[in-house]
Amino acid sequence: MKRWILAASVVAALPFAAASPEACSVEADLHPFMGVLESAPGDIAPPVGMTGFSHDSLDAQLARERRAALVIRPDTLRRHLRILTEDAHVAGTPGDRATAEYVRDRLAAYGWDAKIVEIPVLLNWPKSVKLELVEPTGEKLAVRETGAAWDKDAHDAGVFDAFHGYGASGDVTAQVVYANYGDVDDFAKLAAMGISVRGRIALVRYGKNFRGLKVRNAERAGAAGVLIYSDPADDGFAQADEYPRGAGRPADALQRGSVQFLSEGPGDPTTPGWASGQSNGKLARLPMSDVRGIPRIPSLPVSWGEARKILATLEGPQAPKGWQGALPFTYHAGPGAAKVHLAVEQDYAIRPIWNVIATMTGREHPEQKVLLGNHRDAWTYGAVDPNSGTICMLELARSLGTLAKTTGWKPRRSIVLCSWDGEEYGLLGSTEWAEANAADLRANAVAYVNVDAAVSGKDLRAGGSHALRDLVLEVARDVRDPSQNRALWNTMMDRAWSEGRAEWSRQNRLRRNRGEQVKPFEWQLPSLGSGSDYTVFVDHLGVPCLDFAFSGLQGAYHSMYDDFEYVDRVLDPTYALHSAMTELWSRVAMRLADAEIVPLRYTNTAEFAYEEMLAIEERADDAGAGRPDSLRFNATLALARQAAARLRNAAFSLEKRCDAVLAGKELWPAAGPEGINRALMSAERGFVGTGLPGREWFRHELYAPGLNTGYAPVPLPRLGQAVLDRDPRAYARGVAPITDALGRAAGTLEGVQ
Repeated sequence: MKRWILAASVVAALPFAAASPEACSVEADLHPFMGVLESAPGDIAPPVGMTGFSHDSLDAQLARERRAALVIRPDTLRRHLRILTEDAHVAGTPGDRATAEYVRDRLAAYGWDAKIVEIPVLLNWPKSVKLELVEPTGEKLAVRETGAAWDKDAHDAGVFDAFHGYGASGDVTAQVVYANYGDVDDFAKLAAMGISVRGRIALVRYGKNFRGLKVRNAERAGAAGVLIYSDPADDGFAQADEYPRGAGRPADALQRGSVQFLSEGPGDPTTPGWASGQSNGKLARLPMSDVRGIPRIPSLPVSWGEARKILATLEGPQAPKGWQGALPFTYHAGPGAAKVHLAVEQDYAIRPIWNVIATMTGREHPEQKVLLGNHRDAWTYGAVDPNSGTICMLELARSLGTLAKTTGWKPRRSIVLCSWDGEEYGLLGSTEWAEANAADLRANAVAYVNVDAAVSGKDLRAGGSHALRDLVLEVARDVRDPSQNRALWNTMMDRAWSEGRAEWSRQNRLRRNRGEQVKPFEWQLPSLGSGSDYTVFVDHLGVPCLDFAFSGLQGAYHSMYDDFEYVDRVLDPTYALHSAMTELWSRVAMRLADAEIVPLRYTNTAEFAYEEMLAIEERADDAGAGRPDSLRFNATLALARQAAARLRNAAFSLEKRCDAVLAGKELWPAAGPEGINRALMSAERGFVGTGLPGREWFRHELYAPGLNTGYAPVPLPRLGQAVLDRDPRAYARGVAPITDALGRAAGTLEGVQ
C-alpha cells in the first residue's frame, strides 16, 4: 500500500501578510477506498495534514475514519431509498409522518438518541387546479404528468396535481406575455419594449433565480397570474436525452415548488423571526391579512410540453437576445392569440410537520454540537431531492453507530443529526427549530453540515463558510471519486482550474498594476446563498456551515419522475456516489467532533473578505461610469480592508500558535484549548449584525443570498447588493457595519493570543 506524508495545514499568504505556520508530519496508511492522488494543474499542491489534530492523535483518527468507511454498504443505501420513496410525502401529509417514524426508528436502532419534534406551521395543499387554453382554440392543459407504464410511481393518483407551496388562490382569464426567466431585468426589458404585463398572465421559465421571486417580480409588474415552465434548453433534450433514456426532463414533467419570497426571509410566514409555536412577545402568529413574503396572485408550474402550446401562439416582437429557448420555433414576447384560464383554490391551514433530531453525546464537551442536516419532505417521491441525502444520513448514522458499538468510541463533542421537515415550502423545519434553540446554538454550535440532494450527477460541489475551507480540502483528499478512481480533491481542482484560471490571470494582472504580489492559483470555497437548510444557521445565527452535493443535470427535479426508478436506473445504479457522499460527510463530522482544536481557519475568511472588497470596488467603478458625481460610488473601503487585515493577522497568529502546540513545539497559551475553541466558535458570530436593510432576518455581514436571486449568493451583501441596485447611498451606509463585524471577529481571536 502506498503511503503519504501528512502535515499540518499551511495557510495561504495574503497581500498583507506572508508568513506560514510551521508544520508537523506523520505517516499514515492511505485510505483503502481512495484512488490515486495525482498532481493538479496550475501548480496546485495537495493539502497536507489534518487541521486541529496533534501529532499523536493523527493515526488513531485516520484508523477510526477507515473503520467507519468500511461499514458503508450500497445495498443498505438502496433499501432505505426504496422504503422512503414508496409513497409521496409532501410536508404535513400522512406519508410525510411515516418517513419521520421510519427515520427515527432507524436512528434509534443504530444507537442514537432519536426523537420526533412536532412543529405547527402554515401549509397549503391544492383543493382544485384548472388550466386551459381558451383562445385561439379551447384545450385543457395537463396539470400532472402522464407517467410511464412500467413505473408505478410515475402515475400514482396519490400525488398532488400541479401547485406551488405558498401559492395564492385565484381565477384569472387573460392574455399571456412571455417574460424569459422572470427576473427584475426581464420585466424591465418588457417595459422598455412597450409591452405591459398588467392584467395579463406572465409565462416565465425556470432558472437563474428562485421561482418565488419570479412570481414576486410579476406581481410587482402588475401581472394577474404566473405560469412557470422548464424550457428544454435548460434541463431537457437540449442538454441530455430525456428520461428514461437519460437525465433530461421529459415533455410532461412539472417542476413543483415553493413561491415564498425566499431572499426576504425563510420559515413560517406567520411567525417571521420567531419560532412557530412560541410568541414574539405579542403574537403567536400573524393573521393572514398581515403576512408578507408570499404572493397575492395565483401561479402554477406547467410542463414544457404544455407551455409549447401557449408559446407557439404568442405574437408581438421577437423575444430579445438570450430569451430564445430550445423549442422549434421563434419565441415572441406577446401578447397574441393565446388566452389562458388559470384557476387555483388553495387549502391553507396550520398543520404539523415533524423534525427528527438524533444525538450521539460527546465524551468531553457534550454541550458542544456538530450538526448534520438533511430534509425528508418532497413534492412527490423525492428520490433525489431530498432522500438521496436522507439515505446518506442514515448510512452515516449506522456507520458511526457501529464504530461506537464495536470500539467504544465516543466523539469529543456531540454529533446531532437533523432530519428536517417542511424544507420545500421555505426551510420551515430547520428555521423554526433553530429559532426556538437560538441561544443554545449561538453558545455551543461548532458547525452545521448540510447535504440536501446528495446525488444528482457526478461533480462534487461544495459551498460554505470560508473558515472551513481547509477542512473541505483535507477531507476531499482522503475520499475516492468513484467515477474517476482518484481522489475527490483531484476532480475538484481540475474543475476549479478549468472554470477559474482566466479570472485568476486577470486578477493577477490587476495585482501587478496595484504593486501587489501576485498570488498562486487556489481553490476557493464558494459562498452560500440560500435554498436549503443551512440558511438559518449561517445567515441568521452565524454558525459556520458547509453544503455538499454530487451535482449534475436533473430533469426529474420536483416532478413525479423523481422516484426510485430514476435513481436506480439512470443516476447511480451502483450507489457508489451515495457511498462516497456518506464517507465524505462522515469524515467531516468526525473531524469537527474529534479535533483537539476545532478546524476553523479565519485567515481564509479574512482573505475572502479582502479580495471580495477589491472585486466590489471594481464593479462599483463600472456601475458609476458615466454618471454624475452625485450618483457615483465614492465611499472608500479603506477602513473595511484594514479590518480584514486585522482579522487576518489575529487569525494567523492564533493558528500559528495552535499548530506549534499541536506539533509539540510550544505550550498552550493561558486560555488553553477550551478557551481557544470557544473563541473560534464565537468568531463567526461576530459577523452577525442587526440585519440587512429591508430584510432584517438576514444578519450575516459577509454572506447572504442576492435580494433578486434567492439561490445565488451576493457576498458582503450590503455592498454587493448596493452595486447591483446602483445605489451609492446604500453602498456608503454599508461600509461601517462590515468594518465593525470584521473588527468584532478579530477582537474575539485577539483575546486568546
